Amino acid sequence: MRKVLLILDGIVAKEFVATLTHKHFDKNSYIFVSLDKELLPAHSKHNETYQFDPCSSHRLKEILTPQITDCYIITDQVQERAIIYTIIRKFSKNIQIHLLGKIPLDEEDNHLIMINEAAFLSAKLFENFPNTPRIAKNIGLQEGEIMQVNVPFGSPYAYRPFGIIKQKKWKIAAIYRSNELILPKYSTTILPNDSLLLVGDPTTLWDIYRRIKEEVGQFPTPFGKDIVLYIDMLHCQYLDSCIQQTLWLFNKFKNKRLHLCFFNANSFEKLESLKNNPALNKDNIAWGVEFYENSLIKIIQKDKKAKNIGLILLESSLLKKYQTFLFSLGIPLLKLNNTALDSLKTSVVIIPKNTEEAEKISSVVFDFSTQIGLQIKLYDFDPDGNYHKEAINYYEHTAKIFDKKIEILRSNTINPIFWLNREKQILQILPLKNTKKSIWSSLTDAESLSVKLSNIPQLFIPLSI
Repeated sequence: MRKVLLILDGIVAKEFVATLTHKHFDKNSYIFVSLDKELLPAHSKHNETYQFDPCSSHRLKEILTPQITDCYIITDQVQERAIIYTIIRKFSKNIQIHLLGKIPLDEEDNHLIMINEAAFLSAKLFENFPNTPRIAKNIGLQEGEIMQVNVPFGSPYAYRPFGIIKQKKWKIAAIYRSNELILPKYSTTILPNDSLLLVGDPTTLWDIYRRIKEEVGQFPTPFGKDIVLYIDMLHCQYLDSCIQQTLWLFNKFKNKRLHLCFFNANSFEKLESLKNNPALNKDNIAWGVEFYENSLIKIIQKDKKAKNIGLILLESSLLKKYQTFLFSLGIPLLKLNNTALDSLKTSVVIIPKNTEEAEKISSVVFDFSTQIGLQIKLYDFDPDGNYHKEAINYYEHTAKIFDKKIEILRSNTINPIFWLNREKQILQILPLKNTKKSIWSSLTDAESLSVKLSNIPQLFIPLSI
């Protein structure tokens, strides 16, 4: 639930509040501020109301809190808009501000959207002008097959390359960004605040809309919907444990499908045990034994054609053997070992040298951790003490959106690998990159060394295919 600050004055504000309280009042938490008492709704569990002049810097600062994620400045007083905006922006550079009208800016603000009243009213009038195209709602079947959706911060679609999003029965036809039209290519990355023009089956589009807007409980979307466990029965050290962990994890997800694939079968006793396991005989769970193929590469290549794979689970020894191939798939990987997932307490992100990579996996970090009930730790290591402030600020802002606390650890002496080795009940989440490095450079790279750890579960999140 987002916390929204509304600064209100004038006729437009009155209409806005009436619509908000009538249709959408239970969607967020609100703070209403106005000098006009008639614009303040009745106090309830969803809102706080304050009657004072919002141009008063002292009074406004008293109610500003780090939990506020969005602000709407709706006033017909031109000078007041600039004053209120300046007060809020001095408090936080990350609050998303929607402002009615235009104000002069000293510098670019990517978290500000200004709505031009004259242009908006002109466009509405022009819709009924003769011999001109209609807007989307008046085109086609008029059943919702064309939809425009804004991508919020924390969305599972934010920072995702266009090419890795599975689009069946629907398509992203265009992206609007900073008042520009972008026709997406395979490598185009979707960013927060982008507006997506979607075309497809109306029912499917409403499902996609909910996936884009709902910030928790979506993973492994948008990578795919199927979760697949691969087990090499000949070499697996923790067969029963891997199955139990997979079933436990799957029960934490919603509206997904689970497939268990066993190959290199070497024991009739094990096969009989699988057959008699009641937990495997459910509607949304399927399992099978591959008798004619013992190469994981060929098995996955076949499965990719038949399944919408969004997450692959496998034992650490199997990941080590097929690492190059698995990392090239562009599909999230969860490495399992004998540490039970239900015993974990914390998910850990080691801030990488390229801090943008940490930001790109942030939505999955929060979504996955929330779904299975893990606390989040960020480990920021730099021998020179030049810590990654921008990445930390980004995670702190995202934490507000997900309403989740994070713990930040900084060190200039304790190597992340040593720190990971001594921690208990943790799962590491890290970017999945199929990079080729020399043996000498990989020895000094914490991410490359992390992959070799076998004592902790790890979730690898792809940045692109």
